[in-house]
Amino acid sequence: MKIYAHPWSINSRKTLTTLAEKDLTAELALVMIPWGEQKKPEHLALHPFGKVPVLDDDGFILYETRAINAYLDAKSSATPLMPKDARAAARVEQWIDIATAYLLPHAHALVFEAVFRRHVGGDPNRAAMEAARSALGLPLDQLTRALESRPFVGGEAFTRADIHWMPYIEYLFQAGEKALLQDRSALLAWWERVSARPSWQKVARTGPQPYDPTITADVIARLHRG
Repeated sequence: MKIYAHPWSINSRKTLTTLAEKDLTAELALVMIPWGEQKKPEHLALHPFGKVPVLDDDGFILYETRAINAYLDAKSSATPLMPKDARAAARVEQWIDIATAYLLPHAHALVFEAVFRRHVGGDPNRAAMEAARSALGLPLDQLTRALESRPFVGGEAFTRADIHWMPYIEYLFQAGEKALLQDRSALLAWWERVSARPSWQKVARTGPQPYDPTITADVIARLHRG
């Protein structure tokens, strides 16, 4: 298998974590997003929307993170990441959707202004950052409330729902937004549990250092091989 990705990409981190949880190996075909390689014709031939990751499994090309992670989960019986019970599985899907719909847009806006704005020019949009912080309160509150009664996002077991949320929480820390998280003790306890997993530790070696877009491809590849 080959995965076209950049390990600092939030969606790439979800798939790299899934690969590690499933004890699957894949060659990392590094797409240097800081250099705009995701918009080059050769990558657009794999992903017409110019994003990462893309999976190539012996000629089977698949893009979109959620589809890739579901495929990897089904491909290997190691560490099932989706419950078999219909209600439990629906709960996992619900939390993935919550992150996508209600967390991602605001987390992305905040992280972009706090972290990446200086690389593209201009001053951070403080009003946009404050609006994002305000909007993040509800999804973070809902997650915290859920985690007060169970150890993982979807229930009693680690699932794709946890993987889907983890990079966003990581990047909020990296953006200096600890104040958004520090009073949510159940969320912080969950983060300690999931970030200690060997799969995440493997991914964590490759970042997050997204603040240096000049870092070389061979450095990233070496970190990925670990």
